Amino acid sequence: MAAALTDACIINHNSSEFTELALRTLIRTHQHRIDDGELRITVIDNHSTDEGLDNLRNAVRELPATWERSPWPAADSTVNSHGDVLRAFVQAHEDASHLWFVDADIVFRQPDCLGVMLTDLAARPDLWAVQARFHWLESNHGPGTSLNIWAGRHQRLWAGIGQPPDRPFPGSHKRRCHPACALVANTPTFRRVTDIIGLSAALIISVDERLAGFADTLGLASLAMETHGLHLRWSPFFGQ
Repeated sequence: MAAALTDACIINHNSSEFTELALRTLIRTHQHRIDDGELRITVIDNHSTDEGLDNLRNAVRELPATWERSPWPAADSTVNSHGDVLRAFVQAHEDASHLWFVDADIVFRQPDCLGVMLTDLAARPDLWAVQARFHWLESNHGPGTSLNIWAGRHQRLWAGIGQPPDRPFPGSHKRRCHPACALVANTPTFRRVTDIIGLSAALIISVDERLAGFADTLGLASLAMETHGLHLRWSPFFGQ
């Protein structure tokens, strides 16, 4: 059996100082996996203009990481392009056995978090992803608060085609695998969902309040993976 190869991506948009910290702590806690060719790291800049950008770019040049620039300038869009950037990353890394999505504000403190998440993901054949639990949330808001963040929260939603909607309709936030720190098995099923549905946020329009709602980045894809009998697990690893 071929050794696992994990491709990790950290997406930056005007959070360059945080992104550099995420990158350096990720490398420091996983140097052995990088040296053994088991982990590759890509920093994807989504057209940042902040003061720390040059320092981040220089750090990537000096460290075992790759620098890329997103094809979707965030400033030129009225919608969040996070899911589009993730989708392009997935499509470009078919050779990886696993994909690791990391937000810019994640800090790694314990060694080999990847190993913990890989073990969790391999524990059951019906798992498609493992999401970290977040230390700040659980410390400040109680155990379990980093799981299904905002899921079930009621919202007033608007949707229109060609003209503004007349009135809102009720719905709720959908549960999802949160892409702040998530390890995904790079299976044909996940890649197919990524290609057809994408990883962007979505609005589910329905007169049935139980169905209507907002699925944030990776949310609609998370629901689609459930239709294949595949599930999400939360890792005991706490992202910061």
